[in-house]
Amino acid sequence: MSTNAGTWFYAEPEHQAYLITERLNGTFWQARVVSIYWRCVKDEPPFRAEGYAGDRVLELEWVPGEWLALKVPADFDATSLVEAISGRILLMPAALTFETPEGQRVYEWHTDGGEERWREIQGNPTFIHPRRLQVGQRVR
Repeated sequence: MSTNAGTWFYAEPEHQAYLITERLNGTFWQARVVSIYWRCVKDEPPFRAEGYAGDRVLELEWVPGEWLALKVPADFDATSLVEAISGRILLMPAALTFETPEGQRVYEWHTDGGEERWREIQGNPTFIHPRRLQVGQRVR
């Protein structure tokens, strides 16, 4: 079965962790992101999945049709993963990025462009080094 983000992000998926896991892995593998295995750990909105990339654990959290957040360890080079999500999976650019006090780097995609979310995080000290991303901007 071929799958894409339309089956779990642009439409609400079944509320069954196994099926969401299959859809995520199928989508990422089809987009040539084969070094990560995703496992759904929360099958209700906001949905959440853990990704295993070697000894690293990544996290995806999303509300279908609204937003998706990718959380990675701050020292993990997520450039190619963010570019794959933007260009081959969601087909929209990441809207913003920041670091957390727990040492994670977060990238967010918003179907509405993320302007409201950007206003939320500005000036809030729990969001470290927030940066608004522009269309076509590298995510380093």
